[in-house]
Amino acid sequence: GRSDDGAVQRTAEADLEIRVDLSTHTHGAGVGIVARKPARVAITHVASAGALGMSAVDFKLTDRHADLPENDEFLVESLLAMEGCVYPFRRMQAAREHPFHRAALGVSDDAIVIGAFVTPLKLSRRTMALWKEILDRVPRARIAFSPNLPWLRDTYPRILAAANIDPGRAIMLPQGRDEAEGLARYELVDFVLDPTPLGNVNGTIEPLNLGIPVVTLCGRTHGERTGYSILTNLGVTSTIAMSGREYVAVAARLADDRDFRAGVRRDILARLADSPLTDMRGYARRLESAYRQAMVQTGHDIDP
Repeated sequence: GRSDDGAVQRTAEADLEIRVDLSTHTHGAGVGIVARKPARVAITHVASAGALGMSAVDFKLTDRHADLPENDEFLVESLLAMEGCVYPFRRMQAAREHPFHRAALGVSDDAIVIGAFVTPLKLSRRTMALWKEILDRVPRARIAFSPNLPWLRDTYPRILAAANIDPGRAIMLPQGRDEAEGLARYELVDFVLDPTPLGNVNGTIEPLNLGIPVVTLCGRTHGERTGYSILTNLGVTSTIAMSGREYVAVAARLADDRDFRAGVRRDILARLADSPLTDMRGYARRLESAYRQAMVQTGHDIDP
């Protein structure tokens, strides 16, 4: 509740070594505070791919999978690559009682339901072209959206129609009333498609919690590598595609090959049990190590 001036003064009084920004340019972000750099080192982390484009910020936190070293050339901030995955993986439980049942929603048992719980802003022309190829190859597939605002319900069919996809192939699911019910939406889903070039983070972590496969297309920018980083750190790479053609082929195989789909699910659930991705104590240690590296790189003394 402080003003920017008040927050800057309070931070300076605290004599902080590091200030970590978690909002970048999202709603409510305090860029007026960031710009005045009230701590010795400024790091930005996670939100909006983690970059502000401000000279007052020393580092953008990332990992060696989420950003290529060459991406440093296109940023004002310097890349600070932590070990493991930059995105913390929070385990979640789906609600046992929920309204997301095929019979109640008029979805046949033999339909392949593809999850696409994304905002319309992520439905780029390339994404829609790839999804059309997949739907053309898998006639029994339907694609599930879940608008987070009521007025968006009419937006998705218009985008589908513009991409020459029959809007009748879409399923519109309501948002869950809470996190557990929201996660239960994935009980309907056979697999999830990650959009490009603005890939998912929460939209990848959520289905993985339930063992739902996620198909992602790895590119060169951070937004095209979020799913790649999460899946690689999990140790389940069979649904990572390196080209549009492979992306379509992996999705079609998940739809048509029941054994392959079941095998990917088993792999996800097995790796969730012992993967460094889900070890949050280890994540904290790796994060602290990155903070120490930031201090050293900026010439500030730290205790050993």
